[in-house]
Amino acid sequence: MKAYFVVGCVLAIGLALPACQTPQSRQAELAQICANPVNRQPGNLYFSECQSLYPSSNRQLRRDFQLNAPTGGDD
Repeated sequence: MKAYFVVGCVLAIGLALPACQTPQSRQAELAQICANPVNRQPGNLYFSECQSLYPSSNRQLRRDFQLNAPTGGDD
């Protein structure tokens, strides 16, 4: 019973440590992720976060919209 408690405490601490990330380290990690242009494409998991570091110009937004716009039905 005591072993389960110890294992539970170790797991809880291990899961809580990543939540203690400093804003500076988070910003540095995000900058590294967003350095890859693929992560700055609409539909990507990191798109909205990367927009805060690398906002799209109006021209880029227009191009992205045209590339992702629906083409119409195949009726």
